[in-house]
Amino acid sequence: MTNETPDWDPEILRPFAERMDLYDDLRQRCPVALSKDGRTGRRVWSLMRHADIQSAVRDTDRFSNGKRLRLDGRRPPLESDPPEHTRFRRILQSFFTPKRMEAFRPVSEALADDLLATVHASGGGDLAVEVARPLPAQVLLTLLGQPKEDWEAIKSWSDDLRPQSLDDDAQTAVRASDANLWSYSRAVIADRQASPRPIDSDPVSALLAGGADREPLDPDLVTGTVRLLLAAGHDSTTQAIGICLHHLATTPEDQATLRADPAMIRAAVEEMLRLRTPIVAMPRIVAQDTDLGGRILGAGDRVMLNWASANRDPAAFDRPGECVLDRRPNPHMVFGSGIHTCIGAPLARQEIHVVLERLLAATTSFTLDGEPAIARMQHFGYTSLPVRLEAL
Repeated sequence: MTNETPDWDPEILRPFAERMDLYDDLRQRCPVALSKDGRTGRRVWSLMRHADIQSAVRDTDRFSNGKRLRLDGRRPPLESDPPEHTRFRRILQSFFTPKRMEAFRPVSEALADDLLATVHASGGGDLAVEVARPLPAQVLLTLLGQPKEDWEAIKSWSDDLRPQSLDDDAQTAVRASDANLWSYSRAVIADRQASPRPIDSDPVSALLAGGADREPLDPDLVTGTVRLLLAAGHDSTTQAIGICLHHLATTPEDQATLRADPAMIRAAVEEMLRLRTPIVAMPRIVAQDTDLGGRILGAGDRVMLNWASANRDPAAFDRPGECVLDRRPNPHMVFGSGIHTCIGAPLARQEIHVVLERLLAATTSFTLDGEPAIARMQHFGYTSLPVRLEAL
């Protein structure tokens, strides 16, 4: 195998089962797989094995997330390395502690109840459109102190960033919506600069003030953080809710198990998402020439950490293709791993748990009532999930 001959083309749209088969093949045959970026021609390396990815996320000297070049600005803490990453992460982390999440739970429950009420009243509906799509964006905006009514605009712009094709029109929409999200972010920063809010309750004001240390952060970088949250803070959660609901709607025995024992919901969510990981992969940049598995990765090359492949690696999971609701241990990387583990994971889990708890408690069953539609570009969630409910 030479370094310049692509091993696969990740940009080809493939059905879910076919893609999983491809991941299985690459993990065995070519676990550090080369492809070429279709737009730039740059080399891209995909790490397919659980162990290789775990090693990479712990080696920020060789695999950087702070060297990604963006014309519109970086988005810390995701697109940053220590020590900058550490400062942003520490301030944000204080808003996602177990105590904070428990205090925020009534907000998630009220929003979920409001959305589910319409579905219950109709005896069914499209859970992707009516619940999974609006809930995470509404929760995020509430957490950020923004009007939850802005959710439709935020969601629409974020959707455009996940085009279902690579044609020119889709790329034009990507650029326009990205600009809209940056503009919204700048407006949030301007508002907090003009009228700061208490730093113990408002994440944006806390970042601008530098948290408890009172060492203000660069407003341009804080703008990038807001921009990051406005897409990453709800998009994958929407997909995750849809994935869990689809699994239960199509697996009545698992649905019955969780309805009989709601305490299992937490472990079941981890397993359902391991099996069908919402965020397929995330990038890093090679900071220095690196030999990995006999492949020579050059400084400046892009590396994709393939979470979806790692989460089905038989070296890390027994019966990796099966859904074992009470799987323990479950060392999945649904929310990433290492210093860039999703900071909003506790909130995402809360939203998923609330939806499943409420839906299972109010029904005797729910089943598909039509053909679901799947989002295929880098995500394996659903854009449509029609169901029929049998209420208690």
